[in-house]
Amino acid sequence: MEAVMPEIRSRFAEFTSNAKRVLSERRSKLALAIAASLGLAGIGAFQKFYLKPQRAIADIQYQSHLGLMRLYDLQMAYHGANGAYANDLDTLLMSAPDGAQLREQLKASVDINTLAVLGDAKRFRLEANVLDPRRTSVKIRGPLGKR
Repeated sequence: MEAVMPEIRSRFAEFTSNAKRVLSERRSKLALAIAASLGLAGIGAFQKFYLKPQRAIADIQYQSHLGLMRLYDLQMAYHGANGAYANDLDTLLMSAPDGAQLREQLKASVDINTLAVLGDAKRFRLEANVLDPRRTSVKIRGPLGKR
């Protein structure tokens, strides 16, 4: 074992000296600079063409979720005041002090033409298509219980 250690040390020293020699050559520095530039360009393209669109889609989905959950809360409040759930969007929005603002928020994140508010004395349903590339369908049935 003691005879092996000096051999390993000499091989390591030889490897490091060869690596220093190769990395100090102009051609090697140029190759490393090109590789680093290509890597940074790839990262930039990935961010611009994949991450930013994915973040925009996630933001639209999140905003639609906030709007639909606000409608859920309005349905619960409407039921508490009237004993039944609202059967259309206009009735539900008229019961809210910020109804016009909520309508604009919903228009920005869901297809307002597919937004359905259905309700009766015991339950309700909210359905909409999100304005993302897949037109994700979201359905909420309630009441789900206390929030």
